[in-house]
Amino acid sequence: MEKKQSLKSTIWEYVKVVIVTVILTYSLLFFVQVSRVVGHSMDPTYHNGEVVLVNKRFYKLSDVKYGDVVVAEVNFGDGDEQIIKRVIGKPGDTISCKNGVMYRNGKKLDEGYIMEDMAKESWSYHVADGKLFVMGDNRNNSSDSRVLGALDFKQHIVGKVFFHLF
Repeated sequence: MEKKQSLKSTIWEYVKVVIVTVILTYSLLFFVQVSRVVGHSMDPTYHNGEVVLVNKRFYKLSDVKYGDVVVAEVNFGDGDEQIIKRVIGKPGDTISCKNGVMYRNGKKLDEGYIMEDMAKESWSYHVADGKLFVMGDNRNNSSDSRVLGALDFKQHIVGKVFFHLF
């Protein structure tokens, strides 16, 4: 009788392990994405080859905060690829650059995270509804909304980076 109970207990332990494994795997596949940083556009915050976790299910446009780091899927003409960038502008904002200094709605941005001063350029961009204006922290080495335009949240944004693995 004791042997039967022990076998039953062992089987139940295996079943619990399988259930937990399935739940964790599903959660990781459905809610979280592991992404690798490619390139130097986010230096000094994230470096080439580093790995981050991305919240891809519980991030809505209404949740976006200035400074969030997001992963976006874009096409530079040679197929879709994922990029990692920082949110600079939200719908309704006017983002401008005057002699290399960034402004949002006429107010100078405090950007302690950027790698170096930006090249002395000047431009202005109005962010349309449903879109985000994103830029790399290494402004002089980043293909971002200055090249792509503002990114449609539903179409391009994969999610928000929430953890830096290594």
